[in-house]
Amino acid sequence: MDLDFSNFDPSMALEAILFCDERVIVTRTPSLPPYLALEAMAQTCGMHLRHRHGFRIQAYLVSVADLLYAPDLGTEPLTIRASMIAETKAGASYAVTVDYGPACRILIGQEARPNFLDTFFQSRFTCLIKTSSSA
Repeated sequence: MDLDFSNFDPSMALEAILFCDERVIVTRTPSLPPYLALEAMAQTCGMHLRHRHGFRIQAYLVSVADLLYAPDLGTEPLTIRASMIAETKAGASYAVTVDYGPACRILIGQEARPNFLDTFFQSRFTCLIKTSSSA
């Protein structure tokens, strides 16, 4: 199997945020290559954790567990639901499901930064949530 990463653009992984509260976020993707589908799953969790903390942390992927290989994952638009299982000062654990694909656990690390506001992800969140309300 040959994968072409030449068009890898993580900003294209999420199309909209359909729902977000303190424990759950639901996102939608366009059609994607499988590696960008995995990116969208991680971004969903990271976006939720950033939002929970008022965009005053940095969030990063630590691990993915229990993800089964699905060769056609992302060929159709996905609806991703990430439910926070637990949170510590170091990060948060999420149960992630995809509408027609695999479920997994994603661990997102976080780093608090005094006097920091991540305006890039704050703007991206605002844009994605507006996109979903206008769809």
